[in-house]
Amino acid sequence: MHDLSGDLKAVVLCAGEGTRLRPLTFSKPKHLLPVAGKPLLGHVLDALVAAGLREVGLVVGYLAEAVQSYVGNGEQWGLTATYIPQEQPLGLGHAIKQAESFVDGAPFVVYLGDNLLGDGITPFVDDFRAGGCDAALLLKEVDDPRRYGVAVLDEQQHVTRLVEKPRVPPSKLAIVGVYAFQPVIFEAIDSIQPSARGELEITDAIQYLVDQGRPVRAAQVEGFWEDAGEPSALLVANRYYLDRSVGQINVSLGPNCEVTGAVYVGPGTRIINTALHGPCLIGSNCRIDGCTIGPYASIADGCDIEGSRVEDSIIQPKCQIAGTALQHSVLGEKVHIGGGRGLDCPLHMVLGDMAQIRML
Repeated sequence: MHDLSGDLKAVVLCAGEGTRLRPLTFSKPKHLLPVAGKPLLGHVLDALVAAGLREVGLVVGYLAEAVQSYVGNGEQWGLTATYIPQEQPLGLGHAIKQAESFVDGAPFVVYLGDNLLGDGITPFVDDFRAGGCDAALLLKEVDDPRRYGVAVLDEQQHVTRLVEKPRVPPSKLAIVGVYAFQPVIFEAIDSIQPSARGELEITDAIQYLVDQGRPVRAAQVEGFWEDAGEPSALLVANRYYLDRSVGQINVSLGPNCEVTGAVYVGPGTRIINTALHGPCLIGSNCRIDGCTIGPYASIADGCDIEGSRVEDSIIQPKCQIAGTALQHSVLGEKVHIGGGRGLDCPLHMVLGDMAQIRML
């Protein structure tokens, strides 16, 4: 039985380039893309704090300065943040190995910085704290497990086999991006070879522990989980968190406005001649005139939207939209869209920072 009376550390992996989210990630790491008004990484750090973790090492690579600028020293969350560079993207096992000196012999939790769990990770962390295993995984039953690492369990919920992105999945239990380890995992990582894609797979390292007779346990996620690695997944997560948001309108609405459902409006925003359909979120210092906003719209600070309809979309700061209907869209910062095809014919768009589109 392991003694976990000391504090667990947390390792957050946020070094990836987010190629499936381009062009949004050409100028911003995917972990800082917003969901319901908060970066993905903010949701992750909230979950770690709720589980009682206070010391976090962030493995950074692509656009590391942006991650460091957002998190700082971690004080905003009541955390102590340490930054751990990963020079090359050589797999999850390699990323975790970079944190060996930070972990310094302590047990630790690994959280992939683009994964969101609606119910948090507190029960999972508490179970691991109780001891009895060298590694623990979170699993979720999915319809198509071929895109994920897949686990096979015995009747005691111990892991007996792991396969990375199998063509013929041995189960429907996908590995969620949250793990807990004893430091023996570093020995396992040192004992495996790179996979066919040239990466040190964490699934191979965990399989090494299983083959050595080490106890590896799993718990299943019943609630919401999203691996927010592509725009459609961002929108799914945005809907989930907006559904659980509380409305608060911090300004006086102008004439000819109507509000239904939970609507948040930040200070300094001016809204006239507009229908707001919750759940939706509008940030600070925006101007909204003659629009229909929502449901499921997240509009960040400093946006200017006129004569438009925005639904089921994520709009990042300082965008300008005129005469356009947007649906199922994700816009980067400072995007300009004008001269749309009319509000009855919505556009579905994914645009990077400072894109300009004018329909003629």
